Amino acid sequence: MPPHTVAVTDHLFPSMDDEARMFREMDTELVIGQCKAEDDVIALCRNADAVLNTYARMTPKVIESLEHCRVIVRFGIGYDNVDVDAATRCGIMVANTTEYCIDEVADQAMAMLLACARGLFPAGRIARDGTWDLSKMPVLRRLRGQTLGLVGIGQIGKAVAARAHGFGLRVLASDPYMDEEAARGLGAELTDLDTLLPASDYVSVHVPLMPATEGMMNAGVFAKMKPTAFLINVARGRIVNQADLVSAVQRGDIAGAGLDVLEREPPEAGDAVTDLDNVVLTPHSAWLSEEARADMRRRAVGQVVSVLKGELPYSLINREVVQSNRP
Repeated sequence: MPPHTVAVTDHLFPSMDDEARMFREMDTELVIGQCKAEDDVIALCRNADAVLNTYARMTPKVIESLEHCRVIVRFGIGYDNVDVDAATRCGIMVANTTEYCIDEVADQAMAMLLACARGLFPAGRIARDGTWDLSKMPVLRRLRGQTLGLVGIGQIGKAVAARAHGFGLRVLASDPYMDEEAARGLGAELTDLDTLLPASDYVSVHVPLMPATEGMMNAGVFAKMKPTAFLINVARGRIVNQADLVSAVQRGDIAGAGLDVLEREPPEAGDAVTDLDNVVLTPHSAWLSEEARADMRRRAVGQVVSVLKGELPYSLINREVVQSNRP
């Protein structure tokens, strides 16, 4: 038996033949699943020295069953499907895959903003119905001079700000971890959320999903936005209270939304958000490009290799695990 085993709970790749070959050369076995249920993850990963994970939920029950695991590495930036506290209690490192799709997600946010601003989806329907009746178009306003409000200005938010300036947008930002001087360097005006909301024509969400941000974009937030404003979310679905958003759009409290992520993915049949003509939907694909996919694989697998060699992953989330193990 090889001295090490790496388990892949689930993945989005045509195959993992290259990774399997690379691990064989390290005398390491790669076991691959497409796990949906908790018990499937446990059965696959129980004896693994490292786990590569995409969407399968790494619950406390799963993590406590891992008998030899040193690290869980996510194929992706967000790690809300991994119970980091449980991993820390069990002495297991958790890492994510950062910096692999910054451009793609920023481009998607701008694409959604432009689709909303120019009414591309209703315009497409009008063009296809053969009438070319412009009276059916939504009211459009010149983009230059409008205001984009960024809720969170980390790496993706910064990239969106840079793109927004090219379209002549004023940029506001709300982020407790950003100071005014740094924001000015990005061409953004730092403000609080209550000031940003009524001033923005587009509100784009770029915060991680955590207890403090879950459901933060809710009825109270939508009530403070302009009735002509659009919400853009390319972060995580559960940051937005989807029922509140649907109600706000249906009532005309806001003009619409561009959503790459939903509370439930894929949405259930009959989900009201899929029936709204003024909501642009994409299937959690903002990260996707061939280059980003290759970067994600390389960065995730590279961190597992580092741990198997006795090194630390470059994007370690729960550093207290390492600190608590120091002599």
